[in-house]
Amino acid sequence: MSPMHPRSSCTGRRRPLARLLLTSLLLWPLAGPATAQEAGGAAGLGPLPNPMRVGDALERVDALHPRVRQARADREQARAALEATRAERDVRVDARLEARWIEPNDLVEDRTRNDSRAAIVARKLLSDFGQSHARESASEQRLEAARQQEALTHARHRIHVLERYFDVLLADLAFARDTEAMAAAYVSKERAEERNQRGQVSDIEVFRLESEYQTLRVQRTRALQDQARTRAALAEALNRPDRRVRTVLAPMLPLDLPELPELDALLAELDNTSPRLMAERRHVEAASREVAASRAQRRPRLYAEAESGWWHRDLGGGDRNPFAAGLVLEIPLYEGRRHDSRVGQAVAARHRAEAELGEARIEARNRLRELYDEIRALRTQRDEAAWRMDYRELYIDRARYLYDIEDQADLGDSMVQQSAAAHFNASTEFQLALAYERLALLSGRDELSPFRATDENP
Repeated sequence: MSPMHPRSSCTGRRRPLARLLLTSLLLWPLAGPATAQEAGGAAGLGPLPNPMRVGDALERVDALHPRVRQARADREQARAALEATRAERDVRVDARLEARWIEPNDLVEDRTRNDSRAAIVARKLLSDFGQSHARESASEQRLEAARQQEALTHARHRIHVLERYFDVLLADLAFARDTEAMAAAYVSKERAEERNQRGQVSDIEVFRLESEYQTLRVQRTRALQDQARTRAALAEALNRPDRRVRTVLAPMLPLDLPELPELDALLAELDNTSPRLMAERRHVEAASREVAASRAQRRPRLYAEAESGWWHRDLGGGDRNPFAAGLVLEIPLYEGRRHDSRVGQAVAARHRAEAELGEARIEARNRLRELYDEIRALRTQRDEAAWRMDYRELYIDRARYLYDIEDQADLGDSMVQQSAAAHFNASTEFQLALAYERLALLSGRDELSPFRATDENP
């Protein structure tokens, strides 16, 4: 008796099961996972569209996603800092309560020692000769930088959503490819077991085919898990973790991509159009205004003051006026090394901001060259993918013909190769689209975005 695999003894009974398995493999992909997620919250937002298109995903880029909310919080903080700077010119009203014990003057008839008083003092800054203006200008630059950073973060998150969307599509194609590969391996294994029983195939060949089948079975299981995981990641990117992403539709391939400008033209205008560099320049300008504000702190300050008070001791109409108003000019005379330290810190902060801007310029130029070369390489790979698709379509047509007339073609392997070609073609298109999106964001050229029209007209 040949040392066959222990399960090979029931081959005859498993042939109907093989056909049943092949059918169930094609129908199983999305039936199982994600029933528990549907019981979650976010009831007010409603379900995600089913089927979902790329425009639906981009339309639902949530400004309340934690990644975007952090940038929004920075912008709100910058706004509050600007309002605080402007509020320094507001009228300030204080209640002043003084409990005083004195030794009475010999010339005053009132010998009581209680000289307590209560007063209301109103004070308003009229001019500080440029200090407030410099601080306010610096705060305005920080606010504008925070606004640009918030818009940049939102745009980056939009690309992140697009990446997760493409991951779902590629996971579906990978599952279809691995399902066909496992099914073809299963049929080959079954045939080898039948021929082994007739003495036409060795036991070693049977075990080799069984091992290949088990490897592909594990690969398909991982592909199924990738389907569920990529859908969960897309829901997280949309800030809808309690909603299930069901059917995701691919955009029409090949994608309609814009013409690629010349690299030198992109590099020449990068400093003036890049959103990131524009935000960094705002930080440099804000730091420069802070230096001016620090140097202006030695200038005088002019206040208007009004005071109304009550005294416990009555001096008979002497210097106890119930109301007084006047102008107060405060002139700094000496404060040690405080001024120099403030200016030094502000200058160091400006130097740091300038260095960060310079580093950002270097990174932006290098990244631009990298994206430009990547797009050119992917355009060449796009031609390869198109030819591979055409070849596989013709090859499978020939395989079907030979299978129909001669029953000798390996149709299963042809289907696997066609699915692999479809996966490669889609992966190339999606990588190219993402490279264009990143280039559009880096350069500030919205016309380079393949899906900008989708955003505007969902």
